[in-house]
Amino acid sequence: MGTAMITETSAVDILLVEDNAKDAELAIEALRSRSLGDKVLHMIGGEQVLDFICANTWSINQQAENAPKLILLDLQLAGMGGLEVLQQLKVRERTRPIPVVVFTGSDSASEKWASYRLGANGYVVKPTDMQEYAKLVGDIAYYWLVVNRSYY
Repeated sequence: MGTAMITETSAVDILLVEDNAKDAELAIEALRSRSLGDKVLHMIGGEQVLDFICANTWSINQQAENAPKLILLDLQLAGMGGLEVLQQLKVRERTRPIPVVVFTGSDSASEKWASYRLGANGYVVKPTDMQEYAKLVGDIAYYWLVVNRSYY
């Protein structure tokens, strides 16, 4: 779990929720190649994400140093699915402002609708081409970490 550069108690820029090891490795490498991957925490399950979020003491009323600046969330997770994770993140006051971009292989209209209804900040279908995949992950992270002005 996680990259060698970060622990669960460190500040996190990107929380990557992906249970496919190859997809996660490609995403992390793409982020590193764009100098955006130093503070990435990779998690493989929804329960793990909620444990991480609930275990931290940061709040929306203080400088949220350990709050992720972006969550990249796959929907197809073993155990607790991505939609349930998204719902749990967006009903909590302190995690609601964290951008969650659904990054999934599904182009299902019902999953897109459900994701946005639950508060997703974006819905992106994973390209099958590895180069396109890597570029897209980097572009998403660049937008949310560099271009966008977050609440903290």
